[in-house]
Amino acid sequence: MERTELTNMCMIEDPVTGKVLVQNRIKGSWTGIAFPGGHLEEGESIVDSTIREIYEETGLKISDLSMVGVKNWYNDSPQMEERYRYIVFLFTATCFEGQLIEGGEEGEVFWVHKEELPTMKLARGFGEMLEVFFKSNVNEHYTFIDRTGKQTFCLK
Repeated sequence: MERTELTNMCMIEDPVTGKVLVQNRIKGSWTGIAFPGGHLEEGESIVDSTIREIYEETGLKISDLSMVGVKNWYNDSPQMEERYRYIVFLFTATCFEGQLIEGGEEGEVFWVHKEELPTMKLARGFGEMLEVFFKSNVNEHYTFIDRTGKQTFCLK
């Protein structure tokens, strides 16, 4: 058995403007621009957790989610007490309502054109994750850290 942490992330796209909602993450060790999301609570469904997290972090109520893939991060490095897997379920949504929260504790949320994303100060590894959101033939962003600490990453 390995310890596993389950999380979610959602790219919300405004069908009128073509802009996507990003968050400038300031909390924790993963900082920078990324899409909003968070952790599943005990007994919670993956979709329900995504809807809840997006509402908590952005103030928007999303619906009609589409799953586009996963980020699967596996750590077997000697610094870890035990093998560890971190899975992020990746969704998109174009249906939403509500008012954006200003200055949330996780970080500011705001709309940008998709084309701007590569020029922004993205959270570590988020640039590679964008491939899963934007390319229909890419379903998984997989990172493996072996016992020597060597990190390997691939898109599948």
